[in-house]
Amino acid sequence: FAEAIRSLSAFLNVTPTHLACIEVGGVNSTTPIVAAAELGLPLVDGDGMGRAFPEVQMVLPTLSGVSATPMALADEKGNTVVFDTVDNRWAERLARTATVEMGCSAITAQYAMSGAQVKESFVRGSLSLSVRLGETLVRARSENADPVTAVTEVLGGTVVFEGKVADIERKTVTGFARGTARIAGSGSDTGLEAVLRFQNEHLLVEVAGQVRTTAPDLIITLDAETGEPITTEALRFGARIRIVTAPADERWHSPDGLRLAGPRYFGYDTPAVRHDGTTSAGETNTGAHR
Repeated sequence: FAEAIRSLSAFLNVTPTHLACIEVGGVNSTTPIVAAAELGLPLVDGDGMGRAFPEVQMVLPTLSGVSATPMALADEKGNTVVFDTVDNRWAERLARTATVEMGCSAITAQYAMSGAQVKESFVRGSLSLSVRLGETLVRARSENADPVTAVTEVLGGTVVFEGKVADIERKTVTGFARGTARIAGSGSDTGLEAVLRFQNEHLLVEVAGQVRTTAPDLIITLDAETGEPITTEALRFGARIRIVTAPADERWHSPDGLRLAGPRYFGYDTPAVRHDGTTSAGETNTGAHR
């Protein structure tokens, strides 16, 4: 983890003062903690998305004009490489290809920026929120309360569906885990079906054939009993889940934010639908990228 930072620091001829998580989802929210501990650097309480997205350019710093490159990659074999690209989408294309060649696993150091740029473009307090979510989950279990409801309240979200995974199709394409999961409803959703569409992260959920929520808002699958998160890779046939949707940082709902990471960018012919089921106001003239 630290080697990617050392490589980028040497290329830029600068000494880093802080580290930060580029996203607050999955393993990418924890590897910077390891690097910060190894290098003895403070970790910023914030991240570049307020959620997780699958591509390098899909961060709020991109909206603020911050370059992803120079960008360093390092693997466990000792290889390092630094890219300097014409824009952030090219950083995604080249880094994705290199990562596949490195064995589909690499650590990146990217978006070198000033403290002022961090204050402008990051989502503040997201690591503290993660800690609070964990504490909420532990407390709910100890008090025999519903952990899914407790987590949903902290996120300001909504439980939109409950059921059992009836079918799942997943394949790895160009470095992404893409697929679809069908959920047979239970409880108050008995007789209904939900469909999850994902590319590393859940990007769209349909309930009874109607689009319920799309990226950029959050779509989260939790174990129906324990409240434990279930990633797209871990979603399995027979799993009993509840689907929670929650609001993303409001900047994602701007026209530029939707062009960068709205449903049409991922190939879904639908406007962006917020966690509460309403259409995003930023949909005006967003256009399609694919």
